[in-house]
Amino acid sequence: MEDVRHEWAKMARAQRTTENGKRTTFAKGFTLVEIMIAVLLLAIAIAPMVNAFAPALLSTGGEEEMVVFTNQVRGTLNRVISLDFETLNSNKGDPVVLASLFGSPEEAAKETFPFRGENYTPTVAITDESEGAGGLLELTVTLDRVSLKTLKAEY
Repeated sequence: MEDVRHEWAKMARAQRTTENGKRTTFAKGFTLVEIMIAVLLLAIAIAPMVNAFAPALLSTGGEEEMVVFTNQVRGTLNRVISLDFETLNSNKGDPVVLASLFGSPEEAAKETFPFRGENYTPTVAITDESEGAGGLLELTVTLDRVSLKTLKAEY
């Protein structure tokens, strides 16, 4: 076993002749052991950093979906709020047919959007919140786990 190590050590060194004919030896490159120790030290140093960032990387997918859906719901709610009170009052229901609410299937189709290979359409609910007196509607727009509500009054 000692002879094998001695042979590896000899192979790891090169010889060179100087101008006056004397031979000198010098180390050439890194040994396999040195490289393996360096890789081991890097692995020990990097492993805790990967573990520290892993939860953040895993949670960004769900957060992205939540942001996209919230923005779409907000846009749909703003579009519904901009309609006059009579149009909203005549389309009460849960859910509302978007084509009749917005006036045409083409206008309703503007609310459908693609996300990660699937198409999504928010649902709209319009309910009377005036307890029979009229003049106050609750507008709710929902998409998956996101739901936003507001009130619209006749004035």
